[in-house]
Amino acid sequence: MFDYLCYQHTAMCYIKKSKTPAILSVILLSGTLSAQESPKPFVTYPGPVGDYLKRIQQGRQAHSFDASVKFGQWQEKARGALIELTGLQQMEKDLGAFTPKIRLGQAEKTNEPFTRALCSIETEPGVVIPFYLLIPKDADPTQPLPLLLCPHGHDKLGLHSYAGAFKDEKHRQTVLEKEGDIGAQAARRGFVVIAPATRGLAEELLVPDPKGRHGNRPCRAQLIHCLLGGRTPIAERVWDMQRLLDWAEKHPLIDHTRFAMTGNSGGGVLTAYTAAIDTRIRVAIPSCSFTSVMSAEGFIFHCDCCLVPKLRDWGDWKELGGLVAPRHLLIIHGVKDGLHHRPTVEKLAANTKEIFKVSGAPNHTSHEWGNKGHRFYPGLMWPFIEKGLAESN
Repeated sequence: MFDYLCYQHTAMCYIKKSKTPAILSVILLSGTLSAQESPKPFVTYPGPVGDYLKRIQQGRQAHSFDASVKFGQWQEKARGALIELTGLQQMEKDLGAFTPKIRLGQAEKTNEPFTRALCSIETEPGVVIPFYLLIPKDADPTQPLPLLLCPHGHDKLGLHSYAGAFKDEKHRQTVLEKEGDIGAQAARRGFVVIAPATRGLAEELLVPDPKGRHGNRPCRAQLIHCLLGGRTPIAERVWDMQRLLDWAEKHPLIDHTRFAMTGNSGGGVLTAYTAAIDTRIRVAIPSCSFTSVMSAEGFIFHCDCCLVPKLRDWGDWKELGGLVAPRHLLIIHGVKDGLHHRPTVEKLAANTKEIFKVSGAPNHTSHEWGNKGHRFYPGLMWPFIEKGLAESN
């Protein structure tokens, strides 16, 4: 709708200024509308290549949503298969005897209404995940607070950005220009916040690519090493989030019935997978990330490190959304985000809405467009988060 209104406004301005005859005005506007009814492809491939990609990437869709099957039964089977497919089940077997270790840092003094401490959790032998813990200064154990878990995407300073722990003035301006201090915002609103480093993306947790064999891309190097080990970066990252949730459940200042989760870009992908797999997340807001695995032409939208092999044999992102139902899911994108394709996103959001209807909670999902690019949209997010958590109680 946004695109059509923009084109319509442009056409009307042109007509007015050029004094175009009325009949020609109608033709111009009709042509504009027709163009909008047939959205352009996101990309184009040579014919044989395009046919090949669509054929091999179609997959079996074995857990594609089926409204004729009892909803709980579909979810149970689809979730179990997803846990196995990502490699998370293998990690559970390999690490079942490992006890995570938490190190709490000293809370730093700030002029904010919250304290901020840099902490860490060892989620598997030798893998230490730094995270910021933000706690409102007026927190009271008799009235535990909701939690926001906010993993970042492809930003090496991501956990510092989200927590408002800026390295310098340039970092501060860059983050605040896009309202990217989402953790600090949450703490100001009365949330306890865990802003963790994301494995393979944070400066503290990069997987080196010594000879540039994987394109000098640490996240891709992480993918290759994971695949050889029978897991995926998605599994590793979800595992880390779950270990943080285990700890948060026992924290005296946190209400374990009110867990929300968000992240932008790769952090949004992690939010979607974590919420699909772990029902402790009551409200999920994957920002600028929730889209189909591929476009109609066969283009793959997400980064290599978000790859789950044979996912199309399992289903697609509408099924990820369906696994969140009947909890709360906000799908949000920016109209100027060139990484995603608006028609693909809107089709997926509509399909996800239909699954939520079957779950009995049609109003627990929403789809919003921000007016800019690849970033957070707090003005659209916070009302949904707070309403969703209130309804979860």
